[in-house]
Amino acid sequence: MGIYHAVLAAPERTRHRRPRGRRVAAAVATVAAGLAATGLTWAALGGAFDHVPLLDRAVAVGFEATGCALLLAALWSRERRWITRTLPILLLSVAVLVGAVALTLWITATVTDAYPPSFALWVGAGFAALAGCPLVLRRRDGRSLAWRKAAAVVAVPATIAGAFMLIDQQYGIWPQIGDVLGHSGAIGGQQAHDLIGGVAAPGGDPPANGVIVSLDAPATRSHFRHRPGVVFLPPAYFGPARATLPVLIMLVGSPGTPINWLKSGHGQATDDAYAAAHNGRAPVLVVVDQNGSATGDTECIDSPQGNAETYLTVDVPAFITGTLQIQHNPSSWGIAGFSEGGTCALDLVLGHPDIYRHVIDFGGDARPNLGSPAHTLSALFGGSLAAEQAHDPAWLLSTRRYSGVTLWFGAGADDTRGIAVGEQLAADATRAGLVTHRFVDTGGHNWQFASVGFARVLPQLCDEMATSGLAPAPGHPHRA
Repeated sequence: MGIYHAVLAAPERTRHRRPRGRRVAAAVATVAAGLAATGLTWAALGGAFDHVPLLDRAVAVGFEATGCALLLAALWSRERRWITRTLPILLLSVAVLVGAVALTLWITATVTDAYPPSFALWVGAGFAALAGCPLVLRRRDGRSLAWRKAAAVVAVPATIAGAFMLIDQQYGIWPQIGDVLGHSGAIGGQQAHDLIGGVAAPGGDPPANGVIVSLDAPATRSHFRHRPGVVFLPPAYFGPARATLPVLIMLVGSPGTPINWLKSGHGQATDDAYAAAHNGRAPVLVVVDQNGSATGDTECIDSPQGNAETYLTVDVPAFITGTLQIQHNPSSWGIAGFSEGGTCALDLVLGHPDIYRHVIDFGGDARPNLGSPAHTLSALFGGSLAAEQAHDPAWLLSTRRYSGVTLWFGAGADDTRGIAVGEQLAADATRAGLVTHRFVDTGGHNWQFASVGFARVLPQLCDEMATSGLAPAPGHPHRA
């Protein structure tokens, strides 16, 4: 009997031994994956991947295609219950979730610009991978092989990375990984104050290139709650010409972050290139926040959302003349804006030509707009038709006279709405006798266009702002 029981017991011990080995292997693999993820995270936060480009469509499509292939492999099964119940419930739940997200963004006006229907597919694939992964890992019927479980795990980061990169391709918000992580390279703290105080470096030499400093315009008068801004200082700022340098206020759209103009819109590189060709002289780029949050939308008007207009027309100029020590000269001060920022730029200059006289309006609306006329009137103007009219560029151009104001309207070739709005506003401005430029260039309603447009406009705009009296560079837009 002893031998008989020993023979029967042997297979049982073998059966227990294998699962235990698999559990140990799985635990080791989990720990290794966790350590690898932790190491990569620390490296990324430390700036090791800051210059890795994200606007490579082939790479984005590759990530998404790989993720979707892994997802399909992980979810495939011939089991009747899986095909007839589990999988349909999973896909239906994902579709409902994607629809709910899109509806929420529309109702809350978080994103008012149109976006491609393909966004639903990309985002849905990520949600499906997230929801499907635990379902695949929990299966114990022997039909879900180890490679299928591995595919389910890898599909999650692959589909999410692919969706993120493809959406980023549409708007160009984050050109590099460092931009996602907020690694702007800005000089802050006491070093920033030393720079504007004249101590450019330990040896006292001014920088060869322009620098970004973390200096924010305080909301002393407006008490407007805003995110910290930054300033790009060209090399000439650190010489005797500081007080007479031109100034451009840089406004992004909604959603967006202030640094987008310098990084996504290549404002830093463009201004630096102009300075290199003009003895270090270029506009000082003052990047400020007019919205209060990444999804806020004040349209740069004093409203229940905050006194954004007062901030931009009182507090910011005081910061420029006080902290930055630049003389106020309306003929050499302007505002550059993209999307909602473009709407702001035009409205602020037409409303306050005693402060700013130059406009770059890329893809802005015809007038302040929060989606619907009724909501705009209520949320921005408190129901006052007179206040709304006072911020309507068409009305301002038809009832006021302007001297020395120049306007630039630009839109991407794929931005049909921006092109139409630019044509109408340029026509209104031309009838009012203003120096007006309008052009269409490559791109859509995105930062890819804004970066091309800013590089195209800056040389002639600097001539108009009397930067140094140099002749405008050839090959730039003609006046309308």
